[in-house]
Amino acid sequence: MEEKKTLLSKLNMKDYMKDYRNELELVLENKQFDEEAKSLLLSVFYKLDNFYKDYMSVKNECEQKNKCLENFIKLIQTKCKKISIVQPQEFKGNSKFIIDRKSGAIQCIPNEYILFYAINELREKDFDNEKFLLDDFTNVCVNFVLSKGRAINATEPIRDFNGWSWNVQIDKAENINYNIIYQNLLMIYGYKQLNSFIGKSNIVDIMHNEIVEAGYGKQGEKFVEDIIEMCVILYNNASTDNHDKCVKYKKSLSSKIKMLTNRKEYAEDKYKSSSSISRQIKKIDQMFENIELLREEYIKDIKNSKNEYLGLSDYVEAKEKEKEKLLKKIKENNKSLNTKKYASEQDEYQTIIAYYNTVKEEEKKINTQSKLIILQKEVLECFSILISNVMQKKDAFNFVKELRYYANILIKKDKTVINQEQIKKAYEDVCKKLVELMIENKVIDTGFKSNKLNYQILKYVFTTKIIELETLVLKLSFLQKNMVEVEYYDTKILDYKNTYEIPFDEEISSRKDRKIKLFKIGG
Repeated sequence: MEEKKTLLSKLNMKDYMKDYRNELELVLENKQFDEEAKSLLLSVFYKLDNFYKDYMSVKNECEQKNKCLENFIKLIQTKCKKISIVQPQEFKGNSKFIIDRKSGAIQCIPNEYILFYAINELREKDFDNEKFLLDDFTNVCVNFVLSKGRAINATEPIRDFNGWSWNVQIDKAENINYNIIYQNLLMIYGYKQLNSFIGKSNIVDIMHNEIVEAGYGKQGEKFVEDIIEMCVILYNNASTDNHDKCVKYKKSLSSKIKMLTNRKEYAEDKYKSSSSISRQIKKIDQMFENIELLREEYIKDIKNSKNEYLGLSDYVEAKEKEKEKLLKKIKENNKSLNTKKYASEQDEYQTIIAYYNTVKEEEKKINTQSKLIILQKEVLECFSILISNVMQKKDAFNFVKELRYYANILIKKDKTVINQEQIKKAYEDVCKKLVELMIENKVIDTGFKSNKLNYQILKYVFTTKIIELETLVLKLSFLQKNMVEVEYYDTKILDYKNTYEIPFDEEISSRKDRKIKLFKIGG
């Protein structure tokens, strides 16, 4: 067992010692980028390399530094074909960059943060496709928002950290909204799980299934429902074109619900759908039987669509998968004619159309603030359920990090979550619960028994901008009239101090001034 640990240790050290900068320089040598673009990319790498340690100290749910550097280099190597740096006046409106996913091209102002964001946007799939309007449109809305959120999240290490401080800086209202939705889900699902289902065509079902599996109960289900509705709203608000698509899809849902009230019309619609699908399958089969026809369709598809195929064999593979989906759809149509399936489909459409209740044809923008506040209360309820199962000291400490990070998420340009009065009580209730659990599990020990006093003393921990909470040291000085002064040190540097009243019934074994290392997370 010891030999295995030693081997793993060596492998990790070898990975850590990789010369990522040299790898990046070799990649850049073979790229036709502007020299200024190459310089900006090296600057981004420098910041990631130097600031990521602080980022990992602040944020619990993130990828490891070596993985971040590897992904950065891989994105440049595989996704970025051309990067051009242009002056801001060359862009129309407020735009600061333009990406072309199909050609892998980026035009960007000379700003390393904007360039880094553009690269992360480039890697995301284009979910905004007309073909999804029939069945999968809600999944498009969710993927659209979460992909934006993931790109914003990826830029945090160089956007919010500078080597000595942490300061959240998101200037656009829409980006604030995308980010908070992503961060909400990050708290509940975790980094690996959340990112494993972004981009999936059935992401809505996955989110529902995972929240049920995790045991969050009705609170979790309501949270997911409201997250999906918020994604629909944010997609709708992104552009006039998006709004038109939402309205169109809502109308199609209304038509289907109306049709479902008439069993005969419903059956006829399913037969028509199956007949149409059969024609599509026949066309694919004809292509497979005629190589010339196959080549013609391949060339036509490349010219007219956003699909990218490496060669004819990839096109054939894609068409085979398309045929499988079409055959599956025919089977679903046949099942739909079953009485039980018919009833469940009615319920399903009613559930889906509820996500579009706020979408009105005459109103292109929907206000999000009141719904965002409700959503924050729900995510805190879910997080409260999550911490109820805390077992290890390290887990409890990580929850403190997550709550502190959450408090500093922007909900408006000038307000963080903790500054929003309607959310503050729900946030403090979760913090109080976590403090009680940590004292019970001996993760922290102030020497006092009063829950109220312990929370007053530890409340600052959830808002401080000290990078490494592990280094937090408290100095307690007993004053007259049952008062205690607490000084909060970042190792040896005083960060904050306050005075608290000791309850009259608090039994104090010693009034001697003392220093304590706050978190005991060794086991």
